[in-house]
Amino acid sequence: MGDLGDTEPDAKAGVVAEKIRTTLAQPFLLTVGQTAATHKVVKHYCSASIGVVVFMNHDLSQEEVLKRADDAMYQAKEAGRNSIRFHKGSPARA
Repeated sequence: MGDLGDTEPDAKAGVVAEKIRTTLAQPFLLTVGQTAATHKVVKHYCSASIGVVVFMNHDLSQEEVLKRADDAMYQAKEAGRNSIRFHKGSPARA
């Protein structure tokens, strides 16, 4: 991740989240079966809905940070999945 440079925190987080999303989107092979004679190889595709929260002043509890990231992840899922959403700083849902 050496290409992050001195960009703003939101941009850095976006670059990291996009790298995670695109890496997970690469197909991978699963071997199903217990012996060489009976195994089957299946190509699997994965997608990720990623919620991001950026905090600079550490005034949030760990629980609050996780709630905000969770809220953003559900926004990503509602947007059609396989996407990234940032929490916009409003209080997390109860």
